[in-house]
Amino acid sequence: MQHMSSTIRSFFGLLLLSSSAAIADQLALTNGDVINGTMQEKTEDQVLWLSDNFGLLAIDKARIATLNGATLDAPTTVLFSNTYHGDLSFTGGYSSGNIKREDWDLDGDVEWRHGDFRHSSEINFESHSLDDSRPAEQYDLGYSVDWFFQDKWFWSNALSWGANDDRSIDQFYSVGSAIGRQFWDSEITSLSAETGLLWISEDLKDQTSDRRLTWSWAADYRRMLGNNMEIFHRHGLLVALTDMSDSELNADIGLKVPVVANLFTELKLEWTYDNQPPLGTRSSDSQLTIGVNYSW
Repeated sequence: MQHMSSTIRSFFGLLLLSSSAAIADQLALTNGDVINGTMQEKTEDQVLWLSDNFGLLAIDKARIATLNGATLDAPTTVLFSNTYHGDLSFTGGYSSGNIKREDWDLDGDVEWRHGDFRHSSEINFESHSLDDSRPAEQYDLGYSVDWFFQDKWFWSNALSWGANDDRSIDQFYSVGSAIGRQFWDSEITSLSAETGLLWISEDLKDQTSDRRLTWSWAADYRRMLGNNMEIFHRHGLLVALTDMSDSELNADIGLKVPVVANLFTELKLEWTYDNQPPLGTRSSDSQLTIGVNYSW
């Protein structure tokens, strides 16, 4: 666990060192105006543009002369500019007296885009103990890269590694590939879905192993509400190809409420269901957390 803690500290440092700055583009209009900012989305008729001075704008293509000196539909124009953003969430709880309990939960993710590629990395660490018992810990590290071979369609490849005491998993890793569609993606809202194959290898605490190839389905949705609040939902379904009755569903839904600039209060419900859990564990787990979120 010392090696794992060192890995978490190193990843946490990378999260804090990541910059929120985006490389600005220039949009020239047919009337001669120039607007600095970043392109968020391009549709058949409009461009969704995040202006440095005026916020989010929907601009008709007919009013656009050039983007960075080139015509809008020139081959050098890409859907994504170079951008970085991320989230860091922390929840903690401690009680003493008749019952002594400690609960800690750290989640972080960083996403960066360059041309037709979108990279994502994430970390999760949880520790729960009751009455000085040995803490039950859960941790995982993940990385994925999406290649946008068309404006909306992407090919995703991902890998992850971790462990979960609550699910009696001593260690696991997974490698997967999927085809996805980014239905829309802007500062206000985004929706994506993907499906493919995922190989999972689990070493269980009873000294047995579970290795399986699964069909995977996942979706990710978020939307800004009034006063900069944000609602989000993510879910993933896994079905073993050698045993269609062996399936697992993970889902979470949450709300982020602004406190000050880039700092939010986060309310999140996490739920997991495994219809063939390891021996001695229950089929479902759920957790409701209230914590602090920093976004950039």
